[in-house]
Amino acid sequence: MPKLLWVSPLSVHDTANASATQWRNMLLSLKAREVDIVGLSALNFVQESGTAMFTDLDEKLKGNENSFNLNDNNINFIYMRTKSRHLGEMTSQEQRNFYAKFCAIINAFRPDVVMGCGTDMLSMVCFDEAKRRGLPTVYTLLDATPRRFNFPNIDVVVTDSAATSNLYATLQKINCVVLGSFLPVVGVPRAQREDGSVVEPHRITMINPSLDKGVALFTKLATMAPAVAQELKFTVYETYQGQFAEQIAQAHDLGATAPAFSAEALQCIEVLPPTTPSREVLAETKVLIAPSLSFEGINALTREAVVSGIPVLATNQIGLAESIGEAGVLLEIPAYCLNDHHVVPRGEDMANFVKGLTMLLSEDYSARCAKVSRRFDVNLSANRLAVVLKPLFDQRAGNNPQLLRNGSLV
Repeated sequence: MPKLLWVSPLSVHDTANASATQWRNMLLSLKAREVDIVGLSALNFVQESGTAMFTDLDEKLKGNENSFNLNDNNINFIYMRTKSRHLGEMTSQEQRNFYAKFCAIINAFRPDVVMGCGTDMLSMVCFDEAKRRGLPTVYTLLDATPRRFNFPNIDVVVTDSAATSNLYATLQKINCVVLGSFLPVVGVPRAQREDGSVVEPHRITMINPSLDKGVALFTKLATMAPAVAQELKFTVYETYQGQFAEQIAQAHDLGATAPAFSAEALQCIEVLPPTTPSREVLAETKVLIAPSLSFEGINALTREAVVSGIPVLATNQIGLAESIGEAGVLLEIPAYCLNDHHVVPRGEDMANFVKGLTMLLSEDYSARCAKVSRRFDVNLSANRLAVVLKPLFDQRAGNNPQLLRNGSLV
């Protein structure tokens, strides 16, 4: 049975971290394919709410040992105790304990592959130790890894997005293997009345109305296409209270400095506060607008819309393209908007956006949404991961008699 050691000082069970959810699903998929797995992690979380899975965390931290075990679907995770819940606050002694445990697991478990993530020094030292002992290494590139990071001591870099792969290939000449997302996507059923009848969707929605996400473009579209929308409401769903007013006040026409939209012009847009349930918003949405002007990897929001049967009008970012496929319309972004996200597109540059919205409102995209949704099957991503790892497992590096003689930095 092939053996894999997962290593990262970030918790795999962080419920507030989408990347952690993908890491865990990767490991569960490998376990289902008869890979023997040990995980080494620490109690570091993106935010405090991420500890929700550790219902008895305080009890676990009462012991005198510097680690405790967590069994997750027959995967043994070894968690190092830390005083803080934040990676940047790990003490030198805690980092030494983590590294010593890593070396001890290699000696006892004898893994064939070491897989993990992290650009911090502790993670880099662990990957370095694995390579010094002749173990193949795999890095999971799923989050905001600094672009200057060149993955030292890594044999294979895997990612969930072709957009991320393209970015690193272009900027750093680093090739990443695209697996697809390990985040399952659950659709949102249409809203229903008390008598069980379906409420017709009545919104053209943008979520997270920020300048980088293209709120200036969305607002221009809303002011130009009221006839196309007919009875539908152009709606923005804020991620924090007052977001739309704050962001759109900074938008201006090309070559101008004054705000581009008057208070009267903005009255055509409905603003939903962040307290509104997100699934309720999607349930009432006819078309989702995703006019992002910044880099996008796999986009969870547009994927959820597609699975819910909602077509998407988006800018032609690579990540949006792979998330939407033929379940929507992708449009070219005016170059001057890409250069300055505060600039509002000129009316003549919005013609294709109005045309695209007209197409999405007049045609039935349900079959296309269903077809694209089938690509989001996590099993497809799991199969790709298994194929990528097989040549590494076949080296049987854990059987190397020199494994224990290479020593360590401890």
